Amino acid sequence: MDKDFLKGMQEEVFINTQKIIDDFGPRLAGTDADLKAADRLYDMMSETFDEAHQESFYVHQHAFLGWIRILVSSYLIAIILMWFKLYAVSFSILLIGLFILIIQFFLYLPLLDKLYPKKEAKNVYGIIEPKHEVKKQVIISGHHDSARIFNFFIHQPKLYNARTTGSIVIVILALISSLLLMIFNNQNWLYLGVSISLSILFLWVAQMWFFASKKGTPGAGDNLVAVCNAMAIGKYFKEHPLEHTRLIIASFDAEEEGLRGARDFAKKHFHELKKTPTILLNQDCLYDEAELFLLTSDLNDFVDLDQHLAQEVSETAKHLGIYLPLKPLAFLTGGTDAAELQKIGIPSLSIIGMPWTNSNRNLSYHTPGDILEKVSPEVVIDVLNIFMTYIHQKDQDMMNLEDESDHERD
Repeated sequence: MDKDFLKGMQEEVFINTQKIIDDFGPRLAGTDADLKAADRLYDMMSETFDEAHQESFYVHQHAFLGWIRILVSSYLIAIILMWFKLYAVSFSILLIGLFILIIQFFLYLPLLDKLYPKKEAKNVYGIIEPKHEVKKQVIISGHHDSARIFNFFIHQPKLYNARTTGSIVIVILALISSLLLMIFNNQNWLYLGVSISLSILFLWVAQMWFFASKKGTPGAGDNLVAVCNAMAIGKYFKEHPLEHTRLIIASFDAEEEGLRGARDFAKKHFHELKKTPTILLNQDCLYDEAELFLLTSDLNDFVDLDQHLAQEVSETAKHLGIYLPLKPLAFLTGGTDAAELQKIGIPSLSIIGMPWTNSNRNLSYHTPGDILEKVSPEVVIDVLNIFMTYIHQKDQDMMNLEDESDHERD
């Protein structure tokens, strides 16, 4: 597409993003600022699209990261019990702590949710209808809630991986040690060595208690700019209607609370999403065009995203002169909203604009520095270009097939 035209779209994306940040600030899911931002997005969609909708659901605030303090507490209690030679109880408590970690963070399942305050959250989405019969739906999405500040990304960020993954490894070592002490319970040298060592290592595990702040980030690159990007695409195709493709522009809430908004959307719209062939083009953490890539897996690498869709979009980017590699999501690095749609059988992808490992992420990620100035205009332009070109090509392919069918009948 024309570079100057795309530049104009990008500038509008930045204006809309900054306006919402200026008006509402950080938008932790379930807060008043988050709900007001959702209302603003709904008003903007109502003015532009054929339809606009808000859907409320409930989120249990801060439950998603609740496993962290449970793991720290279980480790402390287990070590105390170990000193009293209550090895079986120590083993059981550590096992429960690790089980909660697996369910709550590895798999993003709501094990702890009901223990935390219940708050309203809102998904917002708009619809742009095509000129003719709907034969396909494309959801373009981002999330409007912002993240809690991760203190480890502010203080000694290079030690992030050692402090987080290292703490989990220490808890696993404590579990194994308690099992060994049960087996060799008459070995005093082993009892003393293990108890002293694990007690000292508690200083490392204890850091995790302060992992996340109660304060939120401005959430520009993660992920409000993606929402405004999706809306810009919707506005373009409202003015230049597609032939057979319905667009759904979705802004999910509570992504930072374990993808709860996308999960609620998938549950409520399951039948209509399955009725018409549908794909999801999700965007997350758009910071740097040099780091753009497509996910082939999600949710700590437990959910496979649609490989064919990713390859098609990557090929579109290649024709535009944009290198867009395909990569799996590394274990212990979280997830994106694409996972929830893929889990119900909707071919989904996420496009990411930063390195996605615990030892190497954008310096603004989950910090107070997640401001618009840290988002490259070029990354927005590239994603606009890729997604709009891909959507238009696939719509034209349906038109060409229709023309061929008409020709064959004649």
